[in-house]
Amino acid sequence: MAMERELWDAYDRAGDLLGFDLVRGEPIPAGAFHLVAEVYAVTTDGQVLVTRRHPKKPFGGLWEVTGGSVLKGEGPVEGALRELREETGIAVSPVELRPVYVDVRDNLREGQPSIYHCFLTAFAPREQAVRLQEGETVDWKLLPWEDFRRFVLTDGFVEAVRRRFLKHREAFDRLMAECFG
Repeated sequence: MAMERELWDAYDRAGDLLGFDLVRGEPIPAGAFHLVAEVYAVTTDGQVLVTRRHPKKPFGGLWEVTGGSVLKGEGPVEGALRELREETGIAVSPVELRPVYVDVRDNLREGQPSIYHCFLTAFAPREQAVRLQEGETVDWKLLPWEDFRRFVLTDGFVEAVRRRFLKHREAFDRLMAECFG
């Protein structure tokens, strides 16, 4: 049985559709980008959910927040909601996603040219149990905000996620104070 190819919409640097598809694992043409959604899921009492990557995945065994590629036909919000539901079992509505930043990355050191759309959302752990996605994640934990801010600086955290977090730390601090302060 042939494995289904994962398709992405191609975007320009400004986030406008280019009208052709990209295929996961194939080179991305110059000037084209794909979308990635990241979600910082935070409990209603202000603890950040982090998950440990499956050991057979790139950056295996390291910790991160939820995220992944936005599929063809999805927008950043739909991609974020799907990734959150698939990787953690947490389901929220689109209005519960708070935009944190949009970050364009064309540095190949961080992988493929991508436009990261980052969101923050709250969930009630008593109402929604975390369920890990087989083959993607192998563990999870909740960290109080200040503990998370220290943990993200460790070698146990995915470096590219750490760089984006640090670049936008003030936006996170502002949003955390608004939502949980």
